[in-house]
Amino acid sequence: MARKILLIFLRIGISLGLVIYLIYITDIPHIISILKNIDPAGILLAIIAFIVSVILLSLRWHLLTRSYGMTIKLMPLFVYYFIGLFFNNFLPTSIGGDLSRAYYLARQSGENSASIGTVFLERLVGLLATLSFAVLSFFWLMKYFHTYRIIYITLAVIILISLFLATVMSRRLYKKFNGFLSLITFYQIGDKVKKVFDTLHFYRNKKLILLGIYLYSLLAQFVLIIMNYILARSLGLFEISFGYLILVVPITFVIGLLPSINGIGVRDTGYLLLLTRLGLKPAEVLSLSFTVTVIPIFLSLIGGFFFFLYRHKGIESPQLNEETSP
Repeated sequence: MARKILLIFLRIGISLGLVIYLIYITDIPHIISILKNIDPAGILLAIIAFIVSVILLSLRWHLLTRSYGMTIKLMPLFVYYFIGLFFNNFLPTSIGGDLSRAYYLARQSGENSASIGTVFLERLVGLLATLSFAVLSFFWLMKYFHTYRIIYITLAVIILISLFLATVMSRRLYKKFNGFLSLITFYQIGDKVKKVFDTLHFYRNKKLILLGIYLYSLLAQFVLIIMNYILARSLGLFEISFGYLILVVPITFVIGLLPSINGIGVRDTGYLLLLTRLGLKPAEVLSLSFTVTVIPIFLSLIGGFFFFLYRHKGIESPQLNEETSP
């Protein structure tokens, strides 16, 4: 417990420290002036783009649940995704959002382990897709970092995820892994983890499904790049090309994975590092990173509405079909 509290304070400290630093080096009145002149149509289009990205992520999840045998409709999964976003943005860790999605799916399906497993696999393959996208970007923009450490870390994470998936999907390796889990009898943790990993192992012969969620992840990332481009144009930052954002957005996503509160401060620093290379002033860059951050936070309040609706009116989740399992 003490370690968890310490980690939370570390995240808060990093985000708060970087935000204070960014405020210190930035012309705040200039940022306000830029934001006042933003094109409202651009804001609307950016909101639409973000919602489209969530739809794609919901389709990714839907593909996994249906292939497992769950007859869950797309709309409830879309709602659960927004509830997850609400938890991500208003809790000091993104894990809370994933747990909330798994919780609501489990309440409908009665499949606790399978629900956790599908969320975990979806998140894992999605992270792998974004990291592989980012690695290609790193090679293009490496001259701006002056260190290869970040690309080494990214490649290491990709290798670890790939090895883990290979272990879970391999029948022979999985049997050995199960043998190890059977030794963990404390509070039946080994047995519970094994049930979740059984769900992952189910997809060993579902290569097209795994490819599908990988492609959905890339497409969702591409839509978020479009959102960034729309906002840049709406702010009058015409120096930022779409092609450059294809490189920048995945990298700032990776940077945002560093300890922080939902990437706040860390991700903004990434924007500042890369976009000032185009001759933009810090105030202009931070105006973009501010709007890119605020729009998802604002829209995640939709998830907060559904969360409180379910909680206070006794509605556990939208009406779904009966659940089946393979």
